[in-house]
Amino acid sequence: MSWKSARPWSLRLRLALVFVAGSLATLTVALGFLQFGLLHEISARNDKLLAGRLQDVAAVLANHPDEPAALTEEVLEETPASMGSPILLRVERDGRTLAESWGMAQLLPAASWRGGQATWAGKRHFLIGEQRFGPYRIQGALDISGDDRMARTFRRNLVYALLLVAAGCTLLGAWAAHLGLKPLRTIAETAQGINAQRLRQRLEPEAMPGELRELVLALNAMLDRLDHAFERLHRFSADLAHELRTPLNNLMGEAEVILARDRPAEDYRQVLESSLEEFRRLTRLISRMLFLARVEDPAAVAERAPVDAGRLLAQVLAFFEAVAEEGGVALAGEASGILTGDADLLRQALANLVANALAATPAGGTVRVRVGVEGGLAVLEVKDTGRGIDSRELPRLFDRFYRTAGPNGPGSGLGLAIVQSIAQLHGGGVAVSSDPGAGTTVRIHFPEP
Repeated sequence: MSWKSARPWSLRLRLALVFVAGSLATLTVALGFLQFGLLHEISARNDKLLAGRLQDVAAVLANHPDEPAALTEEVLEETPASMGSPILLRVERDGRTLAESWGMAQLLPAASWRGGQATWAGKRHFLIGEQRFGPYRIQGALDISGDDRMARTFRRNLVYALLLVAAGCTLLGAWAAHLGLKPLRTIAETAQGINAQRLRQRLEPEAMPGELRELVLALNAMLDRLDHAFERLHRFSADLAHELRTPLNNLMGEAEVILARDRPAEDYRQVLESSLEEFRRLTRLISRMLFLARVEDPAAVAERAPVDAGRLLAQVLAFFEAVAEEGGVALAGEASGILTGDADLLRQALANLVANALAATPAGGTVRVRVGVEGGLAVLEVKDTGRGIDSRELPRLFDRFYRTAGPNGPGSGLGLAIVQSIAQLHGGGVAVSSDPGAGTTVRIHFPEP
C-alpha cells in the first residue's frame, strides 16, 4: 500500500504528538542548558582551585627559598574538606624532585608526566596543571573522579526525568486534545441527528470557540440551503402529483363512463378527442419539466452567440400576431442592438412572457415588447395593460405550478419558472412590477460579455 493511500493520522493523535514534541524539545533545551551551566561551573571551580594551590606553593618558594621543610609542609598539607577533592603536588628543580604528595609517584610518576588539562591514572581522573617559578617547576593534579560520577548521575537522572515527562506529556496531550476536540464532537453529534424530518435544526455559533464559529456558520448556511431546496422539492413533488392527477382522473373518468354501456360511434369519437387533448396537455407538461431539468442542471451552459434584437422580436411577434388579433389586443414592439446569448432560449423566454401578457390582457388592451441593450445589460421587457397582479402574489410568481388568482391565470404554472431559469443560465435575473388594474411589466436582464 502506497503512502498516498495510507489512512491519515487522527487529529487527536496529531495534536497530542505536537504537544509532546514541543514540551520535550523545550524541556530538553532547558535541561541541556542547565547541565552545561553546572558542568561549566564545576570546571571553573576546579581550575580555580588547582591554580590557587599552585600559587600557594609558588608563594612558599618565594618567601622561603632555602627552607625545604616549609616547602615539604606546604606540599604535604591536607586539602580542607570544604575545598573538595584532594590535590596532589610535586615540586622539581633541574629534574630533581624536591617535594611530592603521598602516592603521587605511583599514580602520576614524574617520568611519565605529560602536559595538558586532564589525564587518567588507573580508575581515577585528574585535572592537571603546571606552573614555572624561576628554576622550579610546580606540578599539580586535582582528583575529579567524584565530579565525573556526579556528572554521570546527573545525566542519568536527566534521562529518567525526560522519560517521566514524556509519559506525563503524552497523557496530558491526549487529555488536552480530547478536551479541545469536544466542540467538533458536538458538531458531529448534532449533524448526525439531522435528517429529512429535522432539517430545521441548527448549530449554536455562540456556544463554539472562535476558531470554529466560521465553520458552524458555514454549516448552518448549508443547512438553510438544503432546507430551502428540500422544501421546494417537496412542494414541487406535491404540485406535480396534483397536476398529473387531474388529467389522469379525467381520462379514467371518461373511459369508465364510455365503457359502462354500448354507445354510438360519435360518443366514442368525442371521448377520444377529449382524451387526445388531455394527452397533449400531459405532453406539454412533461416537455416543460424536461426543459426545466435541462436548464437548471449545474453543468448546463448557455451557448452564447450574437443575436439580432430586431430579428428575435419579429419572430416572437409573428408567432403571437394571430392570437393577439383574435383577442382584440394590440401587440407592439421595439428592438435595437445585438444581444449575446442563446437565441433559442431567449426566444422561449420572450414567448412565455408574451403568452402570459396576452392571457392577462382583455380586449382593447395593449402588450408592448422591448428588446435591446441598456448600460451593458441585455434587456427583454414585456409590458401589458391587463388586470395586474396582487402584491401578495409577487413573491411566488416564479414558483413551479403557481398560478395567479382570477380567470386569466390558466396554464401549467411553469412559464415564469422557465423564464427565470433561462435568465439565471445567462447570469442574470427577472424583475416584475405590477399595479392591480393597470398592468404588469416583466423584465429579463443579463450582463453582456
